[in-house]
Amino acid sequence: MGSTGDRQPADKPVGARAGARFPSAKQLEKFSDEDPVEPIRESRSSRPSGARFPSERQLERFDEPAPAAAPEPGPPQGPTREPAPPLPRFAEEAETEEAVGPRVRPYVLTKGRTQSTYELALETMVNLRADARWAGSALNSEYQPVRALCLQPVSVAEVAANLSIPLGVARVLLSDMAELGLLHIHGTERTAEGRPPMALMRRVLDGLQRL
Repeated sequence: MGSTGDRQPADKPVGARAGARFPSAKQLEKFSDEDPVEPIRESRSSRPSGARFPSERQLERFDEPAPAAAPEPGPPQGPTREPAPPLPRFAEEAETEEAVGPRVRPYVLTKGRTQSTYELALETMVNLRADARWAGSALNSEYQPVRALCLQPVSVAEVAANLSIPLGVARVLLSDMAELGLLHIHGTERTAEGRPPMALMRRVLDGLQRL
């Protein structure tokens, strides 16, 4: 018999081990025969969280054209010069007046009068009288251009156009010459419709276009 110090206590089981216990090979085979464990579905909460960036299509919608580059400043320019005033042309004007002669304003020919004694329409025809006496006041200078023009019947509009004077001035001159017995005023011819003949109207129109 041994001593009491070599005996083990009776309440402790022999071969007992402490710590983690792993399944044996038989237990693993048993578990493998059972149904496989279904995989755990990923919940919405398990999705990765964090900053979300816009897609390429969204970026194209908000894409704005880049601002145009400002033009580069050119070289500094000097102060602008004002255009020089035109040179006086007194010498040329004087030479022109001497060559052409003094100009007479149209209404000076009628001494400022604008109303004629006779009512002369544009198409009224006038011509020189065969028994006209060219003496005294009939020889005034303002009547001589009309005398040369009215050798044949002409309209009042033609007289104004050929002499380059206003119609009012032409009417006054012709009326004065008619009072002196120098001109014959024709009555205006009328058609059945009460209008002047077409040929006369064409002559008047030509005279008006030359005014």
